Formats: sequence, C-alpha cells, structure tokens
Amino acid sequence: MTEQENVCETRIRFKFYKKDEFKYLSHLDISRIMIRAIRRAELEIKYSQGYNPKPKIGFSPPTPLGVESMAEYADVLLEGNIDERTFKKKLNSELKPQMLISEARIITEKTENLMNAAAVVLYGFELHICSSDNKGMPGRFYTGLKKDLTTGPDFCNSIFDLKIITAEGSSDIILLKLFGYVKIFKEENNEIFKFNNFYGFFENWLKKYCIDIKNVKKEELFVLCGGILKTPMEVV
Repeated sequence: MTEQENVCETRIRFKFYKKDEFKYLSHLDISRIMIRAIRRAELEIKYSQGYNPKPKIGFSPPTPLGVESMAEYADVLLEGNIDERTFKKKLNSELKPQMLISEARIITEKTENLMNAAAVVLYGFELHICSSDNKGMPGRFYTGLKKDLTTGPDFCNSIFDLKIITAEGSSDIILLKLFGYVKIFKEENNEIFKFNNFYGFFENWLKKYCIDIKNVKKEELFVLCGGILKTPMEVV
C-alpha cells in the first residue's frame, strides 16, 4: 500500500467592493475577474472533480447593475497554507482600484455558503432636497415613508427596517438606510426585496417631496446567526 499524501488546503472568506465603472459589471463578469486575478496572483485555487471541474469559489448574492457595493463577499478554497494578510496583498496587486479586497479571514468552522446564508441587505440612499423651504422636511418625509412603504401593499413585506439620518453639515441632504430581505423566512410574512422595482417606485414617489436620489450604494450584507444579524465576517 502506498501512503496517501496529506494535502493541505486553506478556506478563506473575503470582502471586496466594486465602484465607479465596475458597478456596471454583471455578477458573472465579477466572478470571472476575481478568478483570473487569483490565478495571476499565483494562488492555487482548488477545483471540483468530474468531467467539468469548476473552481471552488462561491459568491454572495448579486448586486443590481449600476449600484456601487462596499459589501461583496466570496469564499474560496486554496491549495496549501496561506495567511489572510498574504492573500489580501497578493490578490489586490492583481485587481483594479475599482475592485479591491477590504478584508479577509480564514474559515476555521463549518459555515453555510454565502448564497444561502444571506438574510438581509443594507442599501444607503443619499437624497437631495431640491426645495429651498426644507424646514421640518426630514420629519415629514419619514412619516410619509413609514406610512407608504411599511404599511402599503407593494413593499411592506420586503423591507426589514429603515432609518432616516440627517447628514452632518448639510441641511439639504437626507440619508436613508434601508434593510431589505434577501431570503424568505417561513416564520414571518416576508418577501424578497426587489431593488429595481423599489427604485423605480421610490424615484417617482420622492417627487411630491421635491427630493432627488443623489447616490445609492450597497453598504452591507447580513446573515442570521442565533436570531441576530451579523456580517459574514463575524460568523467565521
């Protein structure tokens, strides 16, 4: 009998962003760019067995086209031993400034894949008040928002939570933090948050308040762990 070799491998979860013109790349484009960068960085990615081997890398749910994201995640299985710092440095050297790794951690325990684990996504809307008379506008806006979006039939079951923040140093900017469901929870009457449907409705709805959408980005993704929302990095 021949002694079987002890093959060492490292599973890493990493967080990255895509911004500027990269926000228009599809989920498939992003995955291809990342896999090619891993190869150029001379990081040996493991492949599945069979007639059509695939790289062992899994991504979090897609971000809508045209939306900047500061919270893209991926899990990758690599040959050999490598620490998080080396992985991040090597991979970032092969990526463009519009898409870089912001954090990486070695996965030491069994974790659910990112596509299935994703529970809630946080979008940040930067809103500009066009009217010169904006006294009390945040309060009126929030009251209307809570009434029409969280009790109406269109989006009330897809929104987990929302918050209004007045931007520091600017009286004409409102920040909306919207938490939308990514998956269905059987114990709750919820629906998947459909960003494009919401955006079209919201953009038109804002006209009665003379408010424009100045910018929007995906700020974070959360998984549910023991009934508590945590980032994917907090559970590895």
